[in-house]
Amino acid sequence: MILLVFAALGFLIGLLTGGSFRGMARYALAGVLLPIAAYLLKAGATLLFAPQTGAIIVSLLQYSLIFLFLLLNYRRPIWPLVAFIGSLLNFLVIVLNGGCMPVSASLLSGAGERLTQLLEGRVYAYCLTTASTRLPLLGDIIRIGPASMPFGYASVGDIILCIGISILCWQMTQTPREAGDAEKKA
Repeated sequence: MILLVFAALGFLIGLLTGGSFRGMARYALAGVLLPIAAYLLKAGATLLFAPQTGAIIVSLLQYSLIFLFLLLNYRRPIWPLVAFIGSLLNFLVIVLNGGCMPVSASLLSGAGERLTQLLEGRVYAYCLTTASTRLPLLGDIIRIGPASMPFGYASVGDIILCIGISILCWQMTQTPREAGDAEKKA
């Protein structure tokens, strides 16, 4: 959800700064199906597997697809590097915690059923932060929205990744400069 908000923000800033959606057709994005496949892999595992079953393997496959996508686009300015840093932070905390993203219990005050589900290990690839959690500051520690009705939770890696996606969406709206344009002005 937060990723979509940042993407929309990137498009909005692009449009407000003179960009257009026509630029998207000319923006060659390599391997665009890879992050979609990564999302579908995680969603499929959530539906098909019992909580935490194969979570480490699913995470390794999911992030391999994401890293491959970023590698294929590494020559683009800024956004692949920013998205890589955010993805790497998430990958590290997830892999070091057995395939689960730790969620801070302090975020879940008033979230009765969700807190119970996390305590009982019933949420696929998510777990409650405990004393044995590795890199807990890289887990979901940021509440998005008001405490009474949060839209969701995010990690530092999520925020950095979202900034990278926002930059990508902004860049996509910009009209690519042709080599001839610079020569005409000279």
